[in-house]
Amino acid sequence: MNPVVLIIISSVVVLFGAALISLRIGKKVKTKEDWAVGGRSLPIYVIIGSQYATVMGGGMLVAHVGIAYENGWSALTYGILLAAVFLVLTIIAKWLRSEKFTTTPDIIEKVYGKNKILTIITILMTIIVPFGWICTQLVSFAKLYSSLTGFSVNVLIVVFAIISLAYVLPAGLASVAWTDFIFGCLMIVMSLISVIFVLKMGGGFDSIVNNVPKNIWKFPDSMTAAGVYTITLWALAVLPGGVTNQTSYQRIFAVDSVSKVRISLVVSAIAIFTGDIWASFMGISIRSLNPNIAPEMAAGWFLTQVPVWFMAIYSGFLVATIMSTIDSAVQSIVVNLTTDVYNKVLNKGKNDKKDDKKILRLSRKLCVVVTFSAVCLSIFYPHALNWLVSTYAYSASALLSPIFLGYFLRNKKFLTSKGAIGSMICGILACGLAQVMNSSIPYVFYGLISSLLGLIIISYFTNREINSDMEVKKVSIEE
Repeated sequence: MNPVVLIIISSVVVLFGAALISLRIGKKVKTKEDWAVGGRSLPIYVIIGSQYATVMGGGMLVAHVGIAYENGWSALTYGILLAAVFLVLTIIAKWLRSEKFTTTPDIIEKVYGKNKILTIITILMTIIVPFGWICTQLVSFAKLYSSLTGFSVNVLIVVFAIISLAYVLPAGLASVAWTDFIFGCLMIVMSLISVIFVLKMGGGFDSIVNNVPKNIWKFPDSMTAAGVYTITLWALAVLPGGVTNQTSYQRIFAVDSVSKVRISLVVSAIAIFTGDIWASFMGISIRSLNPNIAPEMAAGWFLTQVPVWFMAIYSGFLVATIMSTIDSAVQSIVVNLTTDVYNKVLNKGKNDKKDDKKILRLSRKLCVVVTFSAVCLSIFYPHALNWLVSTYAYSASALLSPIFLGYFLRNKKFLTSKGAIGSMICGILACGLAQVMNSSIPYVFYGLISSLLGLIIISYFTNREINSDMEVKKVSIEE
């Protein structure tokens, strides 16, 4: 049978089966909380599978394998940083779940009080990361599938985008999480099979390591083969960006029990670290088979060397990964638009339970709008998407200090809403200025430091103003 036909059949089977499950779950969704955070009743294994599938995505399959191809076990260093994100989140996980937050702006509002300007900045800094995810995933996978099938990149972008809606529209996070769990299970199975294939192709582990430079396979030395600067850049991008990523927070909000939330994060960290062990081994093995290809093409080249039947099944694996990332990102953005923009800014915080059906309808319409916007950007500006990588830097520069310092000082009556606003603005401006000046130090570093100092200094002076005003009022009353 024609390989293209097999690829299409495999992809359709995977996607259609998951879509049926999504539609079935959708029948149980009745409230906006069901759609936004899965009714806060998702089983722990679904949460773990969803965290794993969302993070795994195209980055693990293409970028991480490419890192290992070029720098060996350095990909494992990247995996440690990814896993560390979830371990850091265990610090505030119980508080996040017990407070019954729905979005990142909810966290900021709890610590600093209601402030429309603060809410708007937080919304913007929250949605830029998942929107960047959607665009980059659509473009990268459309290009990969175009090389496998011969179909137009633009056609594939549209097709992938439409398919992703099938997993978001029925039940929001509930359908996204359950389909992610299924996709995650598929990823694990396909990862194991791909290791068997690459071992056989390479003549066994000993043969593989003997065919690659020693500096990329010798453990643990090769964990730093990418260089101190690159690893520092990873650390400053992955950790701050990861611990302020709303898609991870939503799964914390959705777990069915406060007591299980930390366990879900620890197991997710282990699963993600295991995924990078796989990516590292695949990259090194492909390097031993063909040392003369571009690192980012390593995974694609591997597909051309396996039997047609496996390539077809693996294609379904690839589709599963893109869907797990895109649907999570779309749902996350829409929750911000309905919960924060519509309810807090436009509707002035009115929270009527009779409004649930209206919010559900609005959520589904906005899913289409967000996806259509991402498709347009992906098609008309496919070569300008590199700037989206910086969204992590700007988002982290704005949100890291207000969230984590806010958590630790939430009962001290020191931090102020003006301090939070100033912190976010300082972080964004410093990040942008350092980027424009092409700083030798990663520009996110300047954003993080400026945000931290801005929060402390501005809160200190605005707190003094508040206390001074209170003293004046107290004297006035006594007189």
